Amino acid sequence: MKTLAKGILTTLLLTLTIGFSFAQKGVEDGSKYGHGEDSVRCIMNLSLYREYVKQDNFKYSIEPWTIVYTECPKASKYIYIDGIKMIENAIQEEQDEAKKEILVDSMMKIYDKRIKYYGQKGYVLGKKGTDYIKYSKNTSENMETGYNWLKESIKLEQKESGPGELVTFMNASKFLYNANQINAGQVVDDYGFVSDVIDKILNNGKKGSIKRAKEMVDKIFESSGAASCEDLIPFYAEKFEQNSQDVEFLTKATDLLRSTKCTDSDQFYIMVKQLNKLSPNAELAYEIAKLSSKKEKFEEASEYFKQAIELQDDIIQKAKYYLELGDITRRMGNYETAKRYALKSAELNPESGYPYLLLGNIYAAGNKTCGEKEFEHKAVYWAAVDKFTKAKQIDPELADEANKFIEAYTPHFPNEEDAFFEGYQNGDTYTVGCWVNETTTVRTTK
Repeated sequence: MKTLAKGILTTLLLTLTIGFSFAQKGVEDGSKYGHGEDSVRCIMNLSLYREYVKQDNFKYSIEPWTIVYTECPKASKYIYIDGIKMIENAIQEEQDEAKKEILVDSMMKIYDKRIKYYGQKGYVLGKKGTDYIKYSKNTSENMETGYNWLKESIKLEQKESGPGELVTFMNASKFLYNANQINAGQVVDDYGFVSDVIDKILNNGKKGSIKRAKEMVDKIFESSGAASCEDLIPFYAEKFEQNSQDVEFLTKATDLLRSTKCTDSDQFYIMVKQLNKLSPNAELAYEIAKLSSKKEKFEEASEYFKQAIELQDDIIQKAKYYLELGDITRRMGNYETAKRYALKSAELNPESGYPYLLLGNIYAAGNKTCGEKEFEHKAVYWAAVDKFTKAKQIDPELADEANKFIEAYTPHFPNEEDAFFEGYQNGDTYTVGCWVNETTTVRTTK
């Protein structure tokens, strides 16, 4: 095999450096095979070298291939496909780095010649860039060259881009960033660029290897070091100034910030609210409500929960939104309204015990607002514990959580003396008035 590599190297050096110094009539007159004897010579050698290539007999294919490549470059696209195959084999067998560089350079010239005679610039540049990165020395300069070819290829090919080219381009971007040749913003741009192309391919119905490519591209970006919030937030803050009305930009930017766990930033909060303003939907409104709640902007959270409820068609999801709206409203101290939201959640999803856990906590939190006497305040805890008990009856999996609340609030029941003074004893029926409006059973502490 070393002999083969040496033979191909010698032939290529002659062909690719001085190959055009002798008669090339097929090239000169622009015909496919040339004319007369040149035509016969071309056709014969084309047939001969192809037979050898089919047998992977590159030792004997190189000479007739060289004649065809040099004298009638328009004879067949296979000249370039097979040429790459032969030179790739030689590169893999060559141990001398200097000679390997010559072979790689020759490979690039074959790609250039294919573009010249057969076009398909975007497609061929993708192969060229991928092979250059694969076989050239691992230097920043070489990586940048391959990176630029791949970028041009992907721009030209768009949804026709191959998964290998997309992944290799993203790897090159990561390499150049880690070598301080490009900044974090450029890596983010590259990732957005590649992700957009992948989305177009997936939306076009193509799955298979492109899904795997998407996973790889995501991992490359996440591991690049450019995916840190410290880099992404200022980058998107600047971009937002020029693209605040662009739904596509906002969608991709917020998706990326989610994937990199940068959702706690004020910039994400601003952008997701703007996106919801331009293109509202239930999930987006719910996300903003959660973020607002986390920032303790309860009034704002309440409005977004209401928007999410209005836009949501799924009953179970709507019940979830009502539940969380009820909890926010409880935290705002509006207990009567909070109760209404909890009951609405229970109505929409009667198989869930969570609305009753919430009701119990609403009652307990608002006990001081119900009645004027201390006995009346404490009596509210009876109603609260009733709701915790109902929660675990509906959903036994909530038993541990419900029991913790029961244990926490039972000691706050009225004692026997206070109950007797008010005319009640254990087991009596008692109606908690005001906004609670629940009938319960008297239970006292010692």
